[in-house]
Amino acid sequence: MANGFKVFSVSEVLTAADVNDYLMEQSIAIFADSTARDAQISSPVEGQFCYLADSNVLQFYSGSSWASYIGEGDITAVNAGTAMDGGGASGSVTLNVDVNAASSATPASGDEILIADVSASNAVKKTTLNDLPVSTATQAAIDAVTAGTSTLTILFTVKVADDGSGSQNVFYFLNGTDSGAGTRSPAMDLATGFKYKFDVSDSSFSGHNLKFSTTEDGSHNSGAEFTTNVTTSGTPGSANAYVQIEITPETLGIAGATKTLYYYCSNHSGMGGSGSLSLYPAAGGGGSSVGLILALG
Repeated sequence: MANGFKVFSVSEVLTAADVNDYLMEQSIAIFADSTARDAQISSPVEGQFCYLADSNVLQFYSGSSWASYIGEGDITAVNAGTAMDGGGASGSVTLNVDVNAASSATPASGDEILIADVSASNAVKKTTLNDLPVSTATQAAIDAVTAGTSTLTILFTVKVADDGSGSQNVFYFLNGTDSGAGTRSPAMDLATGFKYKFDVSDSSFSGHNLKFSTTEDGSHNSGAEFTTNVTTSGTPGSANAYVQIEITPETLGIAGATKTLYYYCSNHSGMGGSGSLSLYPAAGGGGSSVGLILALG
């Protein structure tokens, strides 16, 4: 009962009702747990308080049930910040990471990312892109290409040569500025956040070009050229000519469910062979031969 406060007079008889109404029901009783509380307070009154020792929680009776007391603090609302959603001004508030709300950027080797450390019970920690574990050969290639730059660009040299049949030209890929024979029509895994630059300045490219499509052999197989985040410069077969593709979430989305691109020459069919670019993370990957896999999470 909401009896409030009473001043007792000298010699006034303290009745059982007064003890219950003004003392017992308006004091904070301490119980071992909620079971002990319910056993001793069978008919709680609205506004009555208690303290549960097992959980160190102060509770009050709302008139229908016991509820934990949360005192007034300085926080009046929780607002979702950059790349977050959710929030609220009262009650239980939830915040979620919203990747789609984050701005896009070309990663630099010193950029930091969050990881769950599997060797420490998945404790959340941070690392830099530069410290991500990759093979020794891959790291050497990255260091050679990105020295003195903040953009992670992987360089390949591409040449055109006969596939051995005497009647079919195909693409051969070499690491960086390597001048060797190259690997014929490899499948490669490309990682999100990197740029892949294909040098097509070799004289063997005269009369040819290097394009991408979600369809094997591109326009020769009713496929369309893929141009999202693709940059071309110069004339193939001439000095400094190149084709570059940057793998971003946008690239992945437009590439479709398979997330696989095929390279081809729009002037001559069959030059890409079965070679492809698997946009990591793609279902099952697919890179072999060159197999440049740079997993970013």
